Amino acid sequence: MQIDEHERERRRKAVGEVLGCQALDGVRPSSMRLLELQRYVDGLVSLDELRTELIERLRQGSQGWPDNFQEGRL
Repeated sequence: MQIDEHERERRRKAVGEVLGCQALDGVRPSSMRLLELQRYVDGLVSLDELRTELIERLRQGSQGWPDNFQEGRL
C-alpha cells in the first residue's frame, strides 16, 4: 500500500492522539503494539488489516494487551 506524506502525517497524528489518551488512562502499550502502530503510520497495513490481526491474536489467546485491559479500564 502506497501512501503520500499527507496521509502519513494524518496517521501519525491519529496514532499520537490515541497513545496520548491511553497514557492519560495509565495504559502503556506493549512494544509489539507500538510496532504494529508504526506499520500503520508507514502505510504498510491498513486499519482493517490491523483489526484483523488483532482479532486473530485475541482468538489465539496471544498477549500484547496491557494488564489493565483485562480489568476493563480501557
